[in-house]
Amino acid sequence: MAEHDNEQWEEMLRAIMGDAADEVIRSMKDSGIDPSAMGMMVSPDQMHAVTSQLKAMLGSSGEGPVNWKIAEEVARDTIIRSHMDNLTAADGDKIRSALSVASLWLDAVTDIDPTTGPNLAWTRLDWVAHSLPTFRKLLDPLGTNINRAFGDVMRQQLQQLPPEMAGMMGDPSNLLTNMVSSFLGMQYGTALAQLAVSSFGTADIGLPLLEGSSAALVSSNIADFASDLEISDDDVRMYIAVREAAAARLFTSIPWLRPRIIDTIGEYARGIEIDMSSIEEQARSLDFANPEAMQELDFSGVFSLEQSESQKDALARLEHLLSLIDGWVSAVSARAVLAYIPSAAALREMFARRNATSHPAKAVWGSQLGVELAPRDLRAAVTFWERATAERGDQGRDQLWSHPDLLPSADDLHNPDGFFSAESAAIEDELDSFLAELFDDADGGDDTSSQQHDD
Repeated sequence: MAEHDNEQWEEMLRAIMGDAADEVIRSMKDSGIDPSAMGMMVSPDQMHAVTSQLKAMLGSSGEGPVNWKIAEEVARDTIIRSHMDNLTAADGDKIRSALSVASLWLDAVTDIDPTTGPNLAWTRLDWVAHSLPTFRKLLDPLGTNINRAFGDVMRQQLQQLPPEMAGMMGDPSNLLTNMVSSFLGMQYGTALAQLAVSSFGTADIGLPLLEGSSAALVSSNIADFASDLEISDDDVRMYIAVREAAAARLFTSIPWLRPRIIDTIGEYARGIEIDMSSIEEQARSLDFANPEAMQELDFSGVFSLEQSESQKDALARLEHLLSLIDGWVSAVSARAVLAYIPSAAALREMFARRNATSHPAKAVWGSQLGVELAPRDLRAAVTFWERATAERGDQGRDQLWSHPDLLPSADDLHNPDGFFSAESAAIEDELDSFLAELFDDADGGDDTSSQQHDD
């Protein structure tokens, strides 16, 4: 049989499993099956063994709509192949030292407590390992929608399989669910790798991906960023360390903040409508006998452009909260580094432009959620927190985080005078009320005393 036919089996496995296919092939060889000779196989028992192995791998997704085992493998393999970095002892010491110094600088400008866990220096693979649990929480609701929508359409395609193949595959619906879960795992794994290569730490653009009370930085990503700047590596590292430490304090000390962000993203994702025409177009063109066609499946463009009112509300709340977080981090960090980093003003402006326009993470979230996650009113938020510092001091400013109802609205960011004047008026009213009650009690006491004296 032609060599092309022999190789097509391995191509099909890689089309279905992506980077996880090598594990399937190794497992098949361990079972006495030679994938390179698949084109010459005629034994039904051998064919059944192959399909059983494939089903076992496809069925390894566990609970949930996304095969996160494959996602982790794809992310790790992508980094190992194309973006592998090493963390030397010296680089690790520089990162941990920068985070320790950053915490000392922040002590002077914020009342929010520092993190209680260790300062961490990461490689890109470390970033993947520590971020995966939160990444999963963010994208599982979306994976459920895609799996359901794609399954409804593709189920018709599976019914057209030859009877002998359908018999070997078992329940088509189970196979389909696992197949889509695997495809999603590949896609999300690729996105995870992209974020690992572009993120400085644990909370880029305000999304807290690390569980626990620590600050962490990816040394190689900071070095790559600094290499394009006319600013010393030490200054860049310290500035990023201060921002990371400030964000870590906020997410560690404000218990409602991290769950609020994750829940709001989930609320938006669960309401995403899938563009059925895009799904149907891909499903109709899908040829299960053609590995190349299966490789072209892409779930990043299946989102309906029309948002429901509840989605618009969730997105507005999310973008506003991200603005408040990033604005607070920027304002507090600017004060913390003012006396120590000569290039602080230039770095601050550079980060503001990066977040507003070209932040790599924005494109990744845009392709996975159908909308870019970014602080929309960052400059206004920074101005608000600077005003809050001037009006109320560090303690009063930070107390606004004690409850979400105390935070400024989107309108307040653009009209801080109204926020602070209303706040002052409320305080004056409360004081007047307190004094009135105090004088009333005093008058009542005098009357009682006079009556007792007269008696």
